[in-house]
Amino acid sequence: MEADNLPALVDGSRLPALHHAFDPNETLTDDAADDLASARPARTSQTYAEQWRYFARWCADNGRHPGPRTSEANLVSYVSHLRRRGGRDGTGAPVSSLRLAMAAVRDANARAGYENWPPKKATAELIRKQAAEHARARRTPKSSPPVDAARIAHLQQGATADIPLTRWRDLTILHLGYRTRARRSEQAAYRIDSIVFECLEDGTEQMVVGKRTSKNDHWSTGREYVIRDHVAITVVRTYIALLAELGQAEPQLPLLRGITRWGKLMPVPASGTGMTGHAVNRAFRRMVTRTPGFDAKNATSHGLRAGVPADLAAQGYSAAEIMVITEDWKSTAMVEKYAKAGLRRAGKDDRGRTQQALDALVVPSPVDPVTR
Repeated sequence: MEADNLPALVDGSRLPALHHAFDPNETLTDDAADDLASARPARTSQTYAEQWRYFARWCADNGRHPGPRTSEANLVSYVSHLRRRGGRDGTGAPVSSLRLAMAAVRDANARAGYENWPPKKATAELIRKQAAEHARARRTPKSSPPVDAARIAHLQQGATADIPLTRWRDLTILHLGYRTRARRSEQAAYRIDSIVFECLEDGTEQMVVGKRTSKNDHWSTGREYVIRDHVAITVVRTYIALLAELGQAEPQLPLLRGITRWGKLMPVPASGTGMTGHAVNRAFRRMVTRTPGFDAKNATSHGLRAGVPADLAAQGYSAAEIMVITEDWKSTAMVEKYAKAGLRRAGKDDRGRTQQALDALVVPSPVDPVTR
C-alpha cells in the first residue's frame, strides 16, 4: 500500500510504506484499489481522518506512538481517557463518540494493511461499561433545543467581528441552517452553485438554495428552497462576495470553508470538500459559547433544523400544517416534538384538548380524620 494512503500524523508527517512479500493473489489491482478508495462517502472518510488526528494528538501528548500498527493498549487507554474526561460537561463522552473513536482507529489500521486491528474486545467492554453507567444515571441522548428566529437573532452576537470572513461564514451557517432546515452534513455539502440569486418582475429579490438531503449516508437528489428574507439574502451574498475577492467563488467549490484563527482561508483538498459536518457544528458551538446570556447552552447546529417548525407552531400552525408548509418531514412524530418545544417557548399550552381531558379527571380531596 502506498505511503500516501496512510493516515497523517499530527505534525503532518506520514508513516513509512509497508513492505510485504509480493503475492499477486493477495494484492488488489490498481483499478480495484481506486474503486475501493472512492466507494466510501467522502464525509465518512473526513470524519474518520478527523478522529484519527485526535487520537494521534493524544498519543503524542502522552509519549505514545499511534501506529499503524496501533497497539491494543493504546486504543483501550484512549477510549478510557474519553470515557472519563470526554464530553462537553466533563462527565464522559457519549457512547456514540466512543464507538466512532474505535471505528476510526481500526479503519486507519485496515487501510494500512492491518485488517481487524487492534482487537476490539477490551475496548468494547469499556464502551458497554459507559453505556451501562449512562443508563443507571438515566443519561440518554438529548435532542438539541430548537434554534428559532429569536435565538438566531441572539446568536448573531457570537459571530466574531474580528475576522470578517469568519463572521459572515458563521452567519451563513445560522441563516441557511434555519431557512433550509439543514442537517450539518447537508450544510457541509453546499457548493457555490447551490445558491442562486434571482430578481422577480416586481423587483423582489429571492435566493434559491439547492439542498441534497441525507439520512444515514443515503442521499436524495434533493430539493430547492426559495428564500425571500432580506437578512438571509444579504448574509449569504456578503459571504460569497468575500470568497470572490479571494478568487474562491467558482461554482464547483464548497460554500462553507475552513478558516484559520488568523483569517486565512484553508485550501480545498483533492476530494473537493470544504468543512465537515463536525466542523459546522464546532463553528456553531463557538457562537454559542461567545454569546452572553444565551438560554440554550446545550444547543447544537441540529437545532437550526427545528427552528422553523418551532416558530410556526408558536404562530398557531398544527404539526400536520407544518409538514405541508415545510415539505421536509414524512411523518408528524418529529414535527410534533419541535412544535411542542415552540409552544412551550412561546408560553402556550402544548397539549390542547388532550391535556384538558386529563385535567378534568379530578380526584376528591382526602377526608381530614380530625374533622370526621
